[in-house]
Formats: sequence, C-alpha cells, structure tokens
Amino acid sequence: MVTIKDVARDAGVSVGTVSNVLNGGRVSEERRQLVEQSIKKLGYQVNTLAKGMRMQKTDYVVVILPNLINPYFALLLDELESALSAIGKQVLLCLSNDDAKREVTFMDMARQNKVDGIIGVTYSNAQDCMIDHMAFVTIDRHYKAHIPCVAGDNWQGGWLAAENLHKRGATNLLCFMTMSSMDSEVRKRRAGFTEYCMQHNLSCDSVELSEKQICSVYESYGSRKLINSMLKAYVDHSIDGIFTSSDHLAAIVQEELEAMGKRIPEDVQIVGYDGLLFLNQGKPIVSSIRQPVKEIARQTVQCLSELLSTGKAESVVNIPVEFQEGPTTKPLIKENHVI
Repeated sequence: MVTIKDVARDAGVSVGTVSNVLNGGRVSEERRQLVEQSIKKLGYQVNTLAKGMRMQKTDYVVVILPNLINPYFALLLDELESALSAIGKQVLLCLSNDDAKREVTFMDMARQNKVDGIIGVTYSNAQDCMIDHMAFVTIDRHYKAHIPCVAGDNWQGGWLAAENLHKRGATNLLCFMTMSSMDSEVRKRRAGFTEYCMQHNLSCDSVELSEKQICSVYESYGSRKLINSMLKAYVDHSIDGIFTSSDHLAAIVQEELEAMGKRIPEDVQIVGYDGLLFLNQGKPIVSSIRQPVKEIARQTVQCLSELLSTGKAESVVNIPVEFQEGPTTKPLIKENHVI
C-alpha cells in the first residue's frame, strides 16, 4: 500500500510538503506539480476516514438497519443515502439482524472512529454513555428525551386500518403484531386500531408476538408454525378482518389462511403496514398503510443536520400516512353501494 512517505520520497520533497498539497496548504507551484505527478505515478489514495478522524470530521454517517431482506428497509436505505449525499455525507451501512449486541458494537465502532453521526432502526438497550455525546437519530424507536425520533403517524395508521376494514364490511377484527419490547412509535399502531374499534362498537382481538417468540418472519420455520397456530385459534371465532404490523407479515398471514381454505378477501380481509409494491414499482403486495419513506428519510437527515450544527433537534413522529388499496380487501362500501 502506497503511503504519504512513498510519495514524498518519489517527489524528492518532505512529508509536510505532500501534506500541504493534499490539504490545500501553501506550497510552490513547482513542488505542487512534483507531488501531483508522484501521486498519479504511484496511485496514492487518501485514507479519508483516517484524515477525518484527525480533523474530528469524517463526512461518514453510520446507518444501522435490522436487515435488507425486508423491502421496506431497502427502500429506507435508498432514500437515506440520497438525502445524506445531498448534504455531502456518505453511508456506512451496518446490518444488525435485530441483535442488540451487534448494535452496541456498531455504536462503539462509530464512536471510536469519530463518524459524524448515527441513524438507526435499533432494538438494543445501549448504555446512555455510548450515545450521549454523538449525533444520534432514531427511526421509530425512543431512547432518551434529547435523542430525536422520526416516525410516521403510527396511531393514525392503526386507525386507518380499522376504518378501512370496517368500511369494507369487516366486523370481527384482529390486530396481529410482531414488535420489539423496547419503547417505540410502532406500538401506537395497535392503540389507534383498538380506539377506532371501541368508538364504533366493533369486536376486536389482539395478538402481540415479541422478538423472542418470532426470530424472523422471513426465514424461520418455527416462527411460521407459531403464526399458523395463533391464526387457527382466532379464525374459528369468525374473524373477518386482520391488521398486521408489516406487509411481509400480512403476506404470510394470507398464505397461512389460504392453506386453511380461507378466501382472501372474500372470507377474511387483511391490511398490512408499510405500503410495499411488487418489485418496488408494480402493484401493491397487500392492502396496506403506506409509510412516506422519502419524507421519513428527509426528516431524519434534517434532524441529524440540526444536531451537527446546533447540538439540538426535535422529534418528528406525526408524518402523515395513508391507506393504500390492494388485493387483500374488498371494494369500499358506502351508503349501501359498492364503490
């Protein structure tokens, strides 16, 4: 690996002169040309992270996500990268697989390498001292009051899910959730859902499976078996409308119900959460509450920018969501007419 000393030796100048050329310092034009020729000849590349550490500014931001298997996180990463690039920041991606120990390791790595900040969809119970003096913004998750959280309006999302199931003829509803035990905005989805049911005198049951019960709804046979057994217990009670905590879970619920002989949406209607599309550009995978991913990313990066410039930023947890009609709900019923 070519070092700054190699460049200085080849150019016949001091290391300090090479450093001045690299950092825009004062140096004669003749020596500048010698250094630039040697850099090109030797193929020297600046270690931007190491340089940034010396200057206490790296222009790197660590983004911690659970995985990229869930298409929602892939979309979120794409929008975050775009928003960060617009302010001159580069992404260092860390995938935690919902492992709290890995998240803590990533946070410690970010702190030691003096990256500019962290954006995280995290589930760890990290010690406050690890993030107290860092620019840290969470998505959906709450840490301490001074750490800003950005999220869509999850309460509104739950309300819209119940409202749309009801207006499409469902009367016996089930809220089927998988979520972390940590304090997060996601919990408000169930609150909004049950509040609508209470105000409209609808039958409403709720199932909540923790991260310890559901290792991964994407790849675990044991998790699928548990989901299947829970559905069987409620389908026998004439459940005709189900709201799930994600679109991927909604798709799995649909598969399991159809394997039981249920027709979707004729017998049971399903509303998921996130608003995912086939191949991220086709038709909706399921009827869903669509999250404004672009706006969530924009607000997150805005919070990070405010932290870096002023040391303070306010949480933004009321970004509007909307119902997205898909193949798992019936047409809307209004005044005894199907729309």
